[in-house]
Amino acid sequence: MGKRKSRDRWPELCKLVESDDGLMVRSVGQWSEDKLYVWNRYIEITTNAMVGKPQWPNGLAYIDLFSGPGVCQIKGSNRRLPGSPLLAAHAKKPFRKIILCERDPPTATACQTRLRSLSDCPPFELFVDDCNAMIDNISQAIPRGALSLALIDPTGLHAHLETICQLSNGRQVDLLILFPDAIDAVRNTEKYYLPNEESKLDLVFGRGSGWRVGWNQLPNHDASTIRHWFYKFYCKQLREQAGYSHFGEKVIKGRHGPLYRLVFAAKHPRGLDFWEKVKMKDASGQLDFNF
Repeated sequence: MGKRKSRDRWPELCKLVESDDGLMVRSVGQWSEDKLYVWNRYIEITTNAMVGKPQWPNGLAYIDLFSGPGVCQIKGSNRRLPGSPLLAAHAKKPFRKIILCERDPPTATACQTRLRSLSDCPPFELFVDDCNAMIDNISQAIPRGALSLALIDPTGLHAHLETICQLSNGRQVDLLILFPDAIDAVRNTEKYYLPNEESKLDLVFGRGSGWRVGWNQLPNHDASTIRHWFYKFYCKQLREQAGYSHFGEKVIKGRHGPLYRLVFAAKHPRGLDFWEKVKMKDASGQLDFNF
């Protein structure tokens, strides 16, 4: 007999948050559903395969550096979506620990309140500050010997490479990083980032990365060329500075074209195998071959 096909829990998870609980929500574009959907699928396939395995004596840990309030609402509609902290809390095979960071205190309070209301929420720790400033504390909170899944989902170029290096130093941490190539980097590089050597882009690529040399060698600076080069250069930095060796991507599009790129990184090929399985299906249930 073949393997039994796993049930898609996304509609069930969305139903859990469809009623207004009176707490803050994050207003998002409709494209955010695909991002949350694919991340939930990665959580499910990885926890299902790895929870309870002897190579992870302290189980699996979940890390979210830009946690948000726990519930998103699609702009111009009443449709509510479970945010990433709630996706982690509702994993069928539970995480040993959930570690969150959110710099905005009211947003953090909403997230904390929602998690505390769950009867079966795993133990969690929430840091209220900029994740780049709190990375020492965040790293120390990760259980030793755990496999960690980390979502790094900023609204712009806010996650420093140094932060990611420290998070993953000496640990197995699978990363999904939102890289805002089309909505930030493409629009702002020539005007704001090239002239300033302490720019957001320098902090994202890592100080002294030399990205301007590669930029000046590009055959042209059209949007498609820039976006592809940024992805390749970012992967190079994750490989050389943070020890990652397996990479994947998924382009998230809006009505008028690409918005940002999800960059997946793992130190073990099994992580990439899981990513390749989950990224091809979008929230509508359709196969997505446009990466």
